[in-house]
Amino acid sequence: MNQLASLIENLGSGFLNRLHSLMALALFGYRLFAAALNPRTYNSATRWILVKQIYFTAVQPLPAFLAYSLIISWVMISIIVSTARNFGLSAYVPGLIVNILVLELLPFLSVLFVALRSSAAINTEVALMHTNNELAAFEHAKIDPVQYEFMPRVVGGVLSVMALTMLSGLATLSVAFFQMYGATQDNVPLFSRQIGLLMTLPLLLALTLKSVLFGLSVTLIPLKTGLEIPKRLFMVPIAVLKGMMRVFFAIIIIEVTSLAITFI
Repeated sequence: MNQLASLIENLGSGFLNRLHSLMALALFGYRLFAAALNPRTYNSATRWILVKQIYFTAVQPLPAFLAYSLIISWVMISIIVSTARNFGLSAYVPGLIVNILVLELLPFLSVLFVALRSSAAINTEVALMHTNNELAAFEHAKIDPVQYEFMPRVVGGVLSVMALTMLSGLATLSVAFFQMYGATQDNVPLFSRQIGLLMTLPLLLALTLKSVLFGLSVTLIPLKTGLEIPKRLFMVPIAVLKGMMRVFFAIIIIEVTSLAITFI
């Protein structure tokens, strides 16, 4: 009985701790959201950090990202086109490409790319600022770190995920057209009409919402994790590892939920 009571107590304590962490993350996200909607937030300092975040996250690695996206898309589209032709289902190829690649695989690859490139860097930077009392110095000087340090990174991360998802989707549709119809331009109106019928407004809104949630997961979670550690330098690597684990769990949950809503 004592072991059972101890197990129940540990489970309850773990659940309450996780619930408290989620509530703290939601409150932190609300503060960032309020700062992002305030026009007075975007002064020269915040704009510079925002542009720097977008450049580092999306612009600088864009050639490499598009290259590997095109390679993956080419392979996947080749499999889809050849399989559909073998079974006489060529009419369903555009729908398969949109649902499998544009709506699911490419957003997932985009957020993984941003997470591997930026999440650990954001986590490390914030953890070091917290450990070295730089954030406390900002507050002492009456400078809000949420406005000048955190919000630009979150907005930049969200915009970067959305931009990479959009660009990879357009590139994939170009590859799909080339593999389906070749280099001729006669079938461009037909292909455009097919994609337009498939990419309805609800699907576009769902894709946008998914990209926003992905962008929040790879920026908001590392920021909050970096602020939670004790002020000890040896805790910084632990915070980075913990933050990255949380990021990947969040990405998987969002992707699985999206798949469940779409296909179940």
